[in-house]
Amino acid sequence: MIEDKWPQHAYTAAARDIAPALLGRYLVHKIGEKILAGRIVETEAYGGMYRRQPDDGSHAFRGLTSRTEPMFWAGGWSYVYLIYGRYCCMNIVTGSKGDAQAVLIRAVEPVSGLDEMLKNRGVSSLCKNLTNGPGKLCQALNIDLRQNKLDLCGDELYVIEPNNARRICTCRSTRINIDYAVKGKYFPWRFYIKGNPYVSRF
Repeated sequence: MIEDKWPQHAYTAAARDIAPALLGRYLVHKIGEKILAGRIVETEAYGGMYRRQPDDGSHAFRGLTSRTEPMFWAGGWSYVYLIYGRYCCMNIVTGSKGDAQAVLIRAVEPVSGLDEMLKNRGVSSLCKNLTNGPGKLCQALNIDLRQNKLDLCGDELYVIEPNNARRICTCRSTRINIDYAVKGKYFPWRFYIKGNPYVSRF
């Protein structure tokens, strides 16, 4: 792939601004000579403030822990964590050091390495369920806890700007499955490409 890789300074804005900007870009995982890539079609922003309210939906809401440490770094690093004891979720750290913000990649559209993705997911043919959720896309792209705390300006895991970027219509909504957040469940920080079949929920 010869497209331009996102530089470190591209990740220094707030998560709520970077989340929609990531739509249409490619998330790439390079494993040896293999390249697994998906077009980002759905994201969620976490951390920061909305209408003077802190985001109680964020992992970092209660402060720094060994798990949330990457969220407190300057933007441009990966934050990968485990849910339900078996599924991983891929996040991109944003903002300045100490901001504790990140963007969850919720869904991608397969672009490169389809055969490998099918094998990783244990399915035989292309379908929207292949990568239409954060755990599914991590399985497909072979992203797990080994990819936590990676420099996204490195050569293993990164975001690129495609040469043939298509025009998109961006939609927004409240975030999914964060009913535990008293205030944050109402923040309109989920972004997705209108009509894309790989979006997890419309």
